[in-house]
Amino acid sequence: MNWRGVIRRLIPYFIAIVGGFMLAYLIAAFVFFPSGVITQDLKVPNVIGLDISTAEQRLRQSGFESEQGETRFHATAPKGTVLDQNPPAGSKDAAGTKVTLAVSGGQRMGVVPNVVGMARPDAERALDQAGFDVGDVSEQPNQAARGEVVDTKPRPGTETPIPGPVQLVLSGGPATIQVPDVVGRSFAQARQLLQQLGLAVGDVTSPNGGSPDGGAIVSSQSPAAGAQVTAGSRIALKVGS
Repeated sequence: MNWRGVIRRLIPYFIAIVGGFMLAYLIAAFVFFPSGVITQDLKVPNVIGLDISTAEQRLRQSGFESEQGETRFHATAPKGTVLDQNPPAGSKDAAGTKVTLAVSGGQRMGVVPNVVGMARPDAERALDQAGFDVGDVSEQPNQAARGEVVDTKPRPGTETPIPGPVQLVLSGGPATIQVPDVVGRSFAQARQLLQQLGLAVGDVTSPNGGSPDGGAIVSSQSPAAGAQVTAGSRIALKVGS
């Protein structure tokens, strides 16, 4: 038997069978399973700056899926605003690809710690640990030791954005007042002047040992005129008859 002749006669049939099979496969693939054969690349839309629900809707309309990624605190972007996306806007990817969205958690808030009574270095350290910055530092007269924190702005316990400044108000020490000269004045005049300056009448002595009348004349005072005393100090007076 001439095998070469037989094979030569069978080649057209073999080609026809293989060709028919390939044609049937392609028809089935394109007609019944087009998505498995053709991958359509789409342009990823820009959804940064949109709220999360609007961004997800726009991605669906463009042929993509979405998933929420990390949440980041942001000083200006409202809560729920898209801050970043991956794949990035303008890139091309297959239809149905998931786009991961980073979303704003809004402004981070913190509670101002109570640093009243602390020395300035300790107060600054406490504010830094709480996420705040030290703002303006001022002084005001106070009975507390000089340099001690007597107040903050915002006040302790206030919820406020962080990072953000907290002003410190330090004690400048007790306010001092110069004692006026009331010798030669009537007791009533001396008492009125001392009270107007933030001082008070202390021990009063008189020749008869009783309470002096308003017209009695002051003959001496302690502390003496010109002395520096703290507000509220008491000035002892001696009045004549």
